[in-house]
Amino acid sequence: MAPSSVIRYADGDEEEWPIQADLLRAASARPRPSLQRPSYFFEGLRAQAFWPRESFPKVVALLEACASELSEEVQSLLEDALSSESGEEPPRTKRRRGIEGAEGRPDDRSSPWQPQGEGLHEGVWLKLELWARGGPLASGKAAPKTRAAVAACMSTGEAMAVPPGRAALSYMMCGAHVKPHCGPTNHRLRLHLPLLLPSPQMTGLTVAGEARAWDLHRCLIFDDSFEHEVQLPPLSREAWGDSPVSQMRTPETEDALSDARVVLLLDLWHPDAGFLREQATQAVPEREKCSRKHAYTV
Repeated sequence: MAPSSVIRYADGDEEEWPIQADLLRAASARPRPSLQRPSYFFEGLRAQAFWPRESFPKVVALLEACASELSEEVQSLLEDALSSESGEEPPRTKRRRGIEGAEGRPDDRSSPWQPQGEGLHEGVWLKLELWARGGPLASGKAAPKTRAAVAACMSTGEAMAVPPGRAALSYMMCGAHVKPHCGPTNHRLRLHLPLLLPSPQMTGLTVAGEARAWDLHRCLIFDDSFEHEVQLPPLSREAWGDSPVSQMRTPETEDALSDARVVLLLDLWHPDAGFLREQATQAVPEREKCSRKHAYTV
């Protein structure tokens, strides 16, 4: 069995990558372009900010075929969060206070929706992790159809089922801003499938200086090792409160999710990284049962 290597992320967390240590050492020492600054830069991989959907026909076809069904599941999941409590402080209000705490961690770990705590953003940004450390996560049981779609993608060979590959639902409210940053490696690409948007098309993503819009139920693929940033349009009406739930519960509007952006995030193998993919099939690290924090999530 080929060896794997332990990677320490910027937030202090660790994860095993199924890549030989000598390759990682070389990748970490290699010079990087000004707009593509991952911690590990493997040579010989085409460098382009955005990738055509046709480069990943299996995953794109699978996800877009069930996108409407996944949207309904996410809509119901968020609506259930509103009606789950009666007369008590909404759970996501508690979590929002956790974001603003010194450690940036949520107070309520029982919910599948957890805040991003890496200090990269302003505004509301939550995640529901579905896949990490080489397998499905327990939190994904809250969205069984989405979890099944992710598992099907992982079997195509196009999705990155081993670390640092991951999948999650990423929830942002209008007005959110994620500062420019680079992902940890250039041998993985990132797919966004928009499931909920305020309108059929939404602007807000910039990669290597190039802005692209999200189109509802249409996959968007980019290389997150390039510097990228998210700046969502401002709220369509006055701010409603301190948390997504308090915002959703506002009685003045029937469409309580009209300012939400939810995308399914899924990592893919770079098409030129066949030598790393072959190595990964020989060294699949044991997945830990608990979820982990990811420092480079959009």
